[in-house]
Amino acid sequence: MKKKILLVLPRNYEVNFINVSGIIRMITRRSGGPIVLSLATIAALTPPAFDVKIVDEDVEEVDFNESFDIVGIGGFSCYLTRAEHIAHEFSKRGSLIVCGGSPATFSPERWREFADVLILGEAEHTWPRFLQDYLNGNVKKEYVQEEKVDISLSPVPDFSGYSRSTLKKYLYGIVQISRGCPFVCEFCSVHPYVGNKMRYKHPDQIIEEVEQLYHINPSKVVLIADDNFGGNRNRAKEVLRALKEWNIQKKRPVSFIAQISIDAATDPEFLELAAEAGLTRMSVGVETPNPESLKETRKFQNLKKDAQESIRRFNEYGILVHSGSIVGFDNDDKNIFKMQLDFFNDLGIPNIQTIPLQAPDGSPLKERMIREGRYIDWEEATRVNPGKINSLNTHTIVPKQMTREELRRGTCWLLKNLYLPEHFLRRMKLFYDNYEQSPVKDQLHIPKSKIEWYSLGLVVRLLFYVLIMAKRNDRRLFWDMAGQSVRSSHPHKMMFLVNFYLSFLNTRNIVKESFPEIDSVDTPY
Repeated sequence: MKKKILLVLPRNYEVNFINVSGIIRMITRRSGGPIVLSLATIAALTPPAFDVKIVDEDVEEVDFNESFDIVGIGGFSCYLTRAEHIAHEFSKRGSLIVCGGSPATFSPERWREFADVLILGEAEHTWPRFLQDYLNGNVKKEYVQEEKVDISLSPVPDFSGYSRSTLKKYLYGIVQISRGCPFVCEFCSVHPYVGNKMRYKHPDQIIEEVEQLYHINPSKVVLIADDNFGGNRNRAKEVLRALKEWNIQKKRPVSFIAQISIDAATDPEFLELAAEAGLTRMSVGVETPNPESLKETRKFQNLKKDAQESIRRFNEYGILVHSGSIVGFDNDDKNIFKMQLDFFNDLGIPNIQTIPLQAPDGSPLKERMIREGRYIDWEEATRVNPGKINSLNTHTIVPKQMTREELRRGTCWLLKNLYLPEHFLRRMKLFYDNYEQSPVKDQLHIPKSKIEWYSLGLVVRLLFYVLIMAKRNDRRLFWDMAGQSVRSSHPHKMMFLVNFYLSFLNTRNIVKESFPEIDSVDTPY
């Protein structure tokens, strides 16, 4: 009999910007964001002596009555309480509990209490070694990978552990093309975990992975899971050329989403290749208009060019930018909230995800906050009130020039104003205007999205919501967005319209859940 393994991603209790809220689930008929790539990669590293089942609790329930020899648990720090509950339940049933990922690597003491085995660092070598030891009856407490692995040797992810119906519950497919980031932002734990040297898979391997996703995910949207896809732009360009040739051959081209640093805006060849490969949306960490805060956090790449010019350049190539925004740096006083609002309202970035500065496990910022006596343990907050844990209103640092309550109130006020309909529409118009006035748009060959049954059904459900269920203000907002989109010549304007409207509703719901007092907050301080 084969040994049975359950790989599980615990339910995410945190309220954050990646939540798929009720309105999104109703309209898209999807309950998950991107497919969980890490567990599918672990499954691919598992030898045939084992049967693997994968459960993502955000889209399906764990069956504690099912028997497993090994239960592997991954996830972020905010999953800790639920991870511990899952571990205890299966441990009582005789399963061996294995935990891994970056949170376990950075803070093994958090996970060691309920894990029989810890997989620390990247798992390409340690997971197979652990399984061999398991078969030999010689399991160790920890398996540590200190050197960075050659990810070109990482196998094509194995999604067979998911049921076919479960795979249809995700909004996006997902592929990892590279690991690493050349930058050393103080608040980030990416470079301590995966290093500053960029490591890319071979283009042929990437094409094999996206071809697999093409047949799995009906939405034909693929998230590139890299922390900085363009960290080595020459290698990234090789990948984009391969994706462009692959996408051209498809009757229904794929739309890609990636995370990238703002300095990519200085490279016209990269932007052209990205647009023509189908990379329609990019997440860019603009963070703040305060140059002293950028210096403080060592985000020097954002100081090289004017942010407004850089975002306009992305827009000129038809690329929609989503942005991260952070408040509460040591160089931020209470004027930062008004400064951020004025700054972002002049950029063609409709969707802006603002959070107070956090010091995650593994980040240089956490080390500094501990030295200065200003660190607030995230674990304490998650265990005290796991149902309310929230990166918007739960703090891991004591700010320098304001109180925690002032930071909370200012964040609430800023998000409230960023998502006023008139401000969102202004930024949306700036995006479309930047594209329409682009000196290069007529030379671009952006793959056009095609209407198919899934997208047709989504549009029908969206219109039903707008016409029948939406409140008057939300209905008016949709038609204002539709007016702007219809006037644009962008080949993905209707996809953007859906994205704009659902993102607006989703973010507004998240912000209201995070800040119940939001309607009464009229000033930032």
